[in-house]
Amino acid sequence: MKCLSVSFRHYSSLSCTSMNKRRSRVIQGGSIVELMNRRTFHDLILCGANEVIRHKEELNSINVFPVNDGDTGSNLAYLMETIIRESRWKEPSSETLKQLKSACLRGSRGNSGMIFSQFIISMCNFLLNNKELKQRHFLDMCEQSVKQAYQAVASPQEGTILTVMKAWVRVMRSNVDRTVGIQEMLIESYGEVCISLENTKTQMDILRKHNVVDAGAKGFVHFLYGFITEIKKPKAERTESEAAYQYETYQQGHEMEINHLISHYDDNGYRYCSEFLMNWDTDYFPVKEELARLGDSLVSVGDDKQGKIHIHTNDPDQIADLLAQKGTLVYQKVDDMRRQHEMISAPKASIALLVDSACDLPQQLMDEHRIHLLPLQIQIGNSSYLDKVTLKPESFYDKLASSDIQPKSSQPSPESITRKYRELLNHYDQVVSIHVSGALSGTYDACSTVAKQVNSSRIHVFNSRTLSGALGLIVLQAAKAIAAGASIEEIKKLLRDQIPKSEILVSVPTLKYMVRGGRVSPLKGKVAAWLNMKPIVSLDGEGKSVLYGKTLFRKSNMGKMIRMLEQIHQKYDIAQYVLLHAGASEEIERCRKLTESITGAKPLYISDVSPVIGASAGKGAISVAMLLANDNRRGD
Repeated sequence: MKCLSVSFRHYSSLSCTSMNKRRSRVIQGGSIVELMNRRTFHDLILCGANEVIRHKEELNSINVFPVNDGDTGSNLAYLMETIIRESRWKEPSSETLKQLKSACLRGSRGNSGMIFSQFIISMCNFLLNNKELKQRHFLDMCEQSVKQAYQAVASPQEGTILTVMKAWVRVMRSNVDRTVGIQEMLIESYGEVCISLENTKTQMDILRKHNVVDAGAKGFVHFLYGFITEIKKPKAERTESEAAYQYETYQQGHEMEINHLISHYDDNGYRYCSEFLMNWDTDYFPVKEELARLGDSLVSVGDDKQGKIHIHTNDPDQIADLLAQKGTLVYQKVDDMRRQHEMISAPKASIALLVDSACDLPQQLMDEHRIHLLPLQIQIGNSSYLDKVTLKPESFYDKLASSDIQPKSSQPSPESITRKYRELLNHYDQVVSIHVSGALSGTYDACSTVAKQVNSSRIHVFNSRTLSGALGLIVLQAAKAIAAGASIEEIKKLLRDQIPKSEILVSVPTLKYMVRGGRVSPLKGKVAAWLNMKPIVSLDGEGKSVLYGKTLFRKSNMGKMIRMLEQIHQKYDIAQYVLLHAGASEEIERCRKLTESITGAKPLYISDVSPVIGASAGKGAISVAMLLANDNRRGD
């Protein structure tokens, strides 16, 4: 009963204050609040937010629903930090409320965070239509907000944050005729809210089993406590400066954990915890049932202009495709709960291996060696996707061939890199981070910069000077060495030895996509098109693109690449190789037979090319990637 006793101690101090202030009804001077305006509401939200932040670790420790992942406190704290940081008060007051709504969408994470976000967004919408609220109007706002929080969840369950929200409004409604003003109504409701929180222990089997209250519900009670205690203060003391100061102090004292890791994962359940921020073109609700069929824990928040979707699924790419038909994908976050579970519960090594999505390794090998993925971003039209996660090769190449718009790729954001590094450092001694050629992408430079800021002594960032399957082979060497127990210094030496031994040849069916992407000048593209040239693309020693050969026909192009492969094998000895293709399964089978006849060995694997690479190579491209027994002197 520890939770209940602590809550009632808070309640007792609040109640005594309310009894002494029933006679006054004026906002100024710290007496009972009968009217609530937008500024007062904003100040109270910030103080409630700080109360949640202070209890982050407590909420993490009791989080067992909907999955035993220990992240409710981190998710709610991240939401509250985003609100404090991004919704500073300014005039006109309507702009502050809009900023607050936007911060809720950007900062909401996890089930409870999404529900909490919808609750505050609904309050903001109500206040945008009402500058000041009397007691009954305030109650109407709260009822409407709780109703919309329920509607945000595809399958609401009692015994959660929703239950406590509903109990809070019910108690205020029952007390409205005997309380004086908003302040007293809030104070009088607090004790019953604490009882409702304690009752969540018996409302779900999983809470009863662990003898804990629902973490999200307790987060809401902490929020109310900060909200109510702040409303007692005189107006002169009720300012956002204190909230801002508390936030800065919190930031200095605690390194923010953006993604608290999964401590429980069901192999028979869904693998990816996915979140999508959307700008709507049409009504979202018709696709709600379709989304529900693709996963569980579905929560949707927002309004008719912008919204956020949370869902556990095995198919985040199908979710993205469905949502892209209804609007613009602004932002996505997809956490691999399986990989997180392995990292926490069953680590195989003390060194983490991280790659970006320009590394083409089959998922089976990624899983076998527990390699972590940092997706690059691809923009198609106005929508943004996560390479290999919300945009898969199987569907990408048809989209590429049928579109006149060239997809644009970009490196991961500093925030996503920081989050990934901090996540890994929580559970590994060292992190080896290997990336696509720095001459082709800013990913290596971005990761190097973040690594210096986070922990340069434990994060080791490498420029592979290659991409795709050649990068995959280098990463695989490092993964096997880590599994064999190699030290971090041995891994670093291995990578310095292996990177110069890489080689890749890519047979490109057309230069159209390279021209559209700016990698080949329009003039050269026109000449190549007139001559029907089929180039062979490779990389030099610095990782820059070069043309190694040009032919007029696809079959002769394949023959040219195979002859080059034969020369490389004779000169440097191909130790191992892989084959890759961009939607060209028949061509890659022909290539396999030819490469096997030359090398006398089967390819280590055959894989699709990632969309971020295939966007330039185009549909139909095929590739041979190699590691050589000797250093590759690139054309000597």
